[in-house]
Amino acid sequence: MTYLLYSFLFFFVGLVFSSQKTTRKRYIYYLFFGIVLFWGLSYIHAVDTEGYITKFYYDIQTIGGQIDHQFEIGYTKSAMIAKTIIPHYWFYQFIVFGIEIWLIFWGLRKFFGDEELMFILPLLFFLYPSNLAAFRQGMVISIFIFALHYIIDEKFKKSLLFFVFILIATLFHQSAIILILVYFARYMQKILSNEWIIFLLLAVVDIIWITGSSLTTQLDILLPFFYSDTLVMGEKYAQFIENGEWGTTYGIAKAIEINATVIMYVLFCKKDKGMELFRLNIMLYALFGLAFGGMIAHRLNYYWALIYYTCLIQAVVSFLGKVKLQVIAYLLIAVYMIWFHIFNGGLINSEYSLIFGL
Repeated sequence: MTYLLYSFLFFFVGLVFSSQKTTRKRYIYYLFFGIVLFWGLSYIHAVDTEGYITKFYYDIQTIGGQIDHQFEIGYTKSAMIAKTIIPHYWFYQFIVFGIEIWLIFWGLRKFFGDEELMFILPLLFFLYPSNLAAFRQGMVISIFIFALHYIIDEKFKKSLLFFVFILIATLFHQSAIILILVYFARYMQKILSNEWIIFLLLAVVDIIWITGSSLTTQLDILLPFFYSDTLVMGEKYAQFIENGEWGTTYGIAKAIEINATVIMYVLFCKKDKGMELFRLNIMLYALFGLAFGGMIAHRLNYYWALIYYTCLIQAVVSFLGKVKLQVIAYLLIAVYMIWFHIFNGGLINSEYSLIFGL
């Protein structure tokens, strides 16, 4: 019930803030702290949470101690620094999550003005904790969003900074290397700006989903690379697949949502370089979610999810068009987010608890 009540409050406050014509920057800071305090200090109900807590207390040492090589060096070193300052997991989670949300806010600000951000940021409320659910990937997601704007920079040398940030991201999760492919979107402008090519690709993805011709098995062959941390971890993820804890593809409601988002975004959102980059992200989300599915696709879609939902919000607002209808758009998306994450996603049955003492 706590998740439901707080989300109602957060969406209401966000709606009030978005209607203000002045001092929007100050309100963005309020949203930042409202997100970081609620999610950053909470216990996240996810598969990996207990494992990370146990690892922090039993395997991670303070600075000067032996370095644990089970996970990437970026995660291990940052955990060692945090444990040296305050040897409690809640502190590490809170600091890391705060940095991640700051990177996301700053990255999105490169594409949207304060007025648009005040509309978008509150409605992403349920997407932020995915950074904690997939802890190491969470930092990759944030660095990726922060670095996205470098891809479309007119100066070629400056655009190469995207590679630098992605290489930094690999220090937290090696799968970040796949994000380098997004850089080449700058050379795909004619393709990404053509509505009919986008719709054709979407139709192909839909046919694969409808016919059940998923490439799940072929994609999951990459598990040894994607989760090569240890033999124990490999066995763990293999067990998840065997037990069907990750579905092969999305259901019909999610498929309809993805199709509606792509179509509305392509037809009604403003056309600029940022839009073309976002088009690529939502098509990757559709591809991995509908055409592939499975363990690898499920995890890779974390990288496109936040941008995808940003596009969903933009698409609905642009579809309704008139400024007077923006409040209706906000309310529709807020209700959908609450239904999808609270009721359909099972949060209504989860008890909110602080992570202190763990």
